[in-house]
Amino acid sequence: MSMREAWSEPYLRRFLIAKGINTWGNSIFFISIAWVVSQSGGPTAYGYLLTAYFLGHLPLLLYAGMVVDKLPRRTVALVADLVEAGIVFIAIFCLLFSFPLVPTLLLLAFSVGAISAFSIPAENALLPDLIDENLLSEANSIHGIIMTMAYMVGPLVGTSLLFYFNLEVCLLFDVFTFLVSAGILWTIPEIPIEREDTSGNLREEISEAMSFVRTQPWLFAGILMFMFWHFWDSMIEIGVPFLIESKDLGARSYGIFGAVGAAGAMIGSAFAGIRPVPKEKRGLVFYIFIGAIAWCMLFWAMPIPFWAVLIFVLLEGILGGSLMVIWRTAMSDSVDQHLRGRVNSLDAVGSLIFLPIAPLLGGWLISLTNVLTTYSIAVSFMVLTTTIGLLIPSFRNFQRNPSEKFPRVE
Repeated sequence: MSMREAWSEPYLRRFLIAKGINTWGNSIFFISIAWVVSQSGGPTAYGYLLTAYFLGHLPLLLYAGMVVDKLPRRTVALVADLVEAGIVFIAIFCLLFSFPLVPTLLLLAFSVGAISAFSIPAENALLPDLIDENLLSEANSIHGIIMTMAYMVGPLVGTSLLFYFNLEVCLLFDVFTFLVSAGILWTIPEIPIEREDTSGNLREEISEAMSFVRTQPWLFAGILMFMFWHFWDSMIEIGVPFLIESKDLGARSYGIFGAVGAAGAMIGSAFAGIRPVPKEKRGLVFYIFIGAIAWCMLFWAMPIPFWAVLIFVLLEGILGGSLMVIWRTAMSDSVDQHLRGRVNSLDAVGSLIFLPIAPLLGGWLISLTNVLTTYSIAVSFMVLTTTIGLLIPSFRNFQRNPSEKFPRVE
């Protein structure tokens, strides 16, 4: 099996191209509004921006997971693209008519967060339906490469558009990418969801997904670990614009920072596809890599030249790209098709549940102390959380555990 064989599947290829174009536009969107808000309102306003996104995103995730397990996933993703295009287009008009800048962008971030609550689980659940299980590692690797290529080019394009034009042009470009993505998704046929009963209410649907998660120690532990790990990681991300600013650098350096991290992730994703990690070693490699990522992030804030910072950004990206292929592949080949939307939503909720307060805390802590102190505190807790997952055997055994209620469905 090879990455070329996975890429030869036409519907998977179309899906990945659509997702790449969508992600490219999104990366331009987020890098541009993040820079504008951070420069206009400082660390606190930047914290409000991320909090607004997650406040729109989190409350809808569980409901969206239920929708994704009942309605055709391609259609959910397509409609989400069209709705996001409309929301961003309205925001452009608000800015052109001199609506207050920061409040408008906060509302925009909230709205985009709400729609992405549907698009993200729909896309994650759709990918395994478009490829044979034996090619899941390769498919997830290509997915990672394309996404990180988009994240690598997006910051460079976004900050350049800001430099030469303005925020409205960045947002208009984002609208275009959503429409192109929706057009490509239209060419992919609906994949039926194989389940007998779709009449359950939200409580029953989520209860079934949670019951499955509890039968898989590695999955339960991974969701719990990400719950705390991402809290501290988001505080680190809050510090990046101010880290750049502390070195007397500007928006272009911010874009380079993002592009180098994405380039590293692309390398890591490619390596994970060329040399897939065996199932029995997935958990061990995953926890080692994620612990090393925390240490790399600490070096971002050290008093070293910017080129040296970029070396650690690249290394963090390589490790992150590899581990995301490991996690997505484990999720893809271990979760039954009719549960994927809900389990992906539970995974997202676990990762994001504390994030609305983390940016506020991060912005406050950076203002009170400095970037290095904030990073040191965050990394200490991230390493502690990762070590727990590494030490417990059942947590690092990333393989399907059949149970009476959830026998393995082939």
